Amino acid sequence: MMKGVLPAVGVLGLVAGGVGFALWSDRQASARQTAEAQVIGFAATAVKWWDSGDEEDVNGHTLTFSWLDAANQPHTQTMSQITWYDPTRSYKVCYNPQDASDWKLYASDHVCGS
Repeated sequence: MMKGVLPAVGVLGLVAGGVGFALWSDRQASARQTAEAQVIGFAATAVKWWDSGDEEDVNGHTLTFSWLDAANQPHTQTMSQITWYDPTRSYKVCYNPQDASDWKLYASDHVCGS
């Protein structure tokens, strides 16, 4: 009986560790992304794609927008297969002032660096 329990506990431990690492990594990225930029020319295009893992069609959006960093350098971004987009919300970019390629799109009420 213990032979079956130990592998299951090991698998659960690996899954929990992976989830914990993902949450930690996301917090670390958010803490680095202290600078804030307004999105420019925001466009959300409705798209549908096939998710072979879930074997179903998924509805979502492709998001296209630009933003300017503190040095007024433009950055144009496209985010594909987004399922969390809410057309009733406004968005902004939080980015790392030392590395503008380290950025993330957040709802406007998010506090950058938190």
